[in-house]
Amino acid sequence: MSTSEHSRSGNKLILAIVLSVLTYWLFAQSFINISTPVQQTYHTTPGILNLSVSITSFATGIFMVGAGDISDKIGRLKMTYIGIILSIIGSLLIIISDITALLLIGRILQGVSAAILLPSTVGVFNDQFNGKALRRAFSYLMIASVGGIGLASMVGGLIATYINWQSNFILSIIIAIIAFVLLFGTKEEAKEVIDKRPFDYVGMLIFAVLIGSITLFATQGFEQGWTSAFSMICLSIFVISTIIFYFFERRKHLPFIDFELFRNRGLMGSSVVNFVLNSAVGITTVFNMYAQTELGLSSFQSGLVTVPYVIMAILMVRLGEKISMKHGGKPMLLLGPAFPAIGIIFISLTTLPSEWYIAAVTFGFVICAIGNGLCATPGLTVAILTIPDEKVGLASGLYKMSATLGGAFGIAMYTTIFAALQVSNSASVAAAWSMITGISLMIIGIIVAQIIIPKNIKA
Repeated sequence: MSTSEHSRSGNKLILAIVLSVLTYWLFAQSFINISTPVQQTYHTTPGILNLSVSITSFATGIFMVGAGDISDKIGRLKMTYIGIILSIIGSLLIIISDITALLLIGRILQGVSAAILLPSTVGVFNDQFNGKALRRAFSYLMIASVGGIGLASMVGGLIATYINWQSNFILSIIIAIIAFVLLFGTKEEAKEVIDKRPFDYVGMLIFAVLIGSITLFATQGFEQGWTSAFSMICLSIFVISTIIFYFFERRKHLPFIDFELFRNRGLMGSSVVNFVLNSAVGITTVFNMYAQTELGLSSFQSGLVTVPYVIMAILMVRLGEKISMKHGGKPMLLLGPAFPAIGIIFISLTTLPSEWYIAAVTFGFVICAIGNGLCATPGLTVAILTIPDEKVGLASGLYKMSATLGGAFGIAMYTTIFAALQVSNSASVAAAWSMITGISLMIIGIIVAQIIIPKNIKA
């Protein structure tokens, strides 16, 4: 193959991978802004709607490590194909009817698709490229990830406002098909060493029950009653499965989650900060709900407010990398949650006149973006640089899992508080207190980083 042909082939592969991950970052995540028109279609309760928003990220976080292990065994390219197909099926289930069960199943499949695509696409690039070409490919992948989640609110709102919300997922299906076609013909690179170590699928399933039960308790408890039989059963299952999971994993030679890794203070501290920072996605979700139901903004208009966030976050990524190289990663992980804590104060000022409030929210999101951008590179490097080489893959998987579970937890918690407080308070008061809760979570992140992460840790 000539140099030009090889370059074209490489560009086609990069485009295919970028399009495939956008089905998650850009389209599946658009639910954070289109939940209001979705509720009008499905005529469902706020609790079920909140669950449908967060359940995709929960599924991604739970199954990502297992999907990465399977891709190592059967081939990263094969798993990428499977991930694209599941994305198509999930999107179809969401738009073909107004049956709530299909909505939830579709959202779960979108999460499983992302759990497959996020690690397998990295593996495909690692198999197909090397040197400068590999760094270039990873750069495009990061742009797709950061840009996708940042623009998801605006793009989803734009399409929902001027066409209909279902068109988000029709477009997602079209893009997934294009990605599949572009990938077709790419040869799976044979691995010199195939990972034959058994994976702890039983541990993963127990973990799924653990997360699922507490999610149902958090999102449905206020509607079912916090002391109802439903809530008590969910809480009991959570407690029992947590105990079983801990003792089961302690006895496994190769556990789903290696508790020994949590003795590494760098990984533990950076993962907590990563969890806390990503929980702020729930703040965006609550703002979109409040702006559309109480301020009369369209999905597109509320999405536009977050565009400056995307620009600032991308600008801060390189700055955070350079500062951490000079001063270490710990200062960045202390500053990371501090900026969102300040930014959320502005976002919670719901008593201001509408025009002033929108200006305050825009400024608040920009402040939040500074913290998220500064932490992006130092957080990952602090997490993995002090880990033994043979456990780097597992450590990076746990770090990524903390991000997806943090986002899901934030959406579930903040939207539940917002819905629950509206029973006896105005929407503005409910939204404000929901957001103020986020400040407390950011402060916890700062305290954990200060106590756990060593001062002179590599970054």
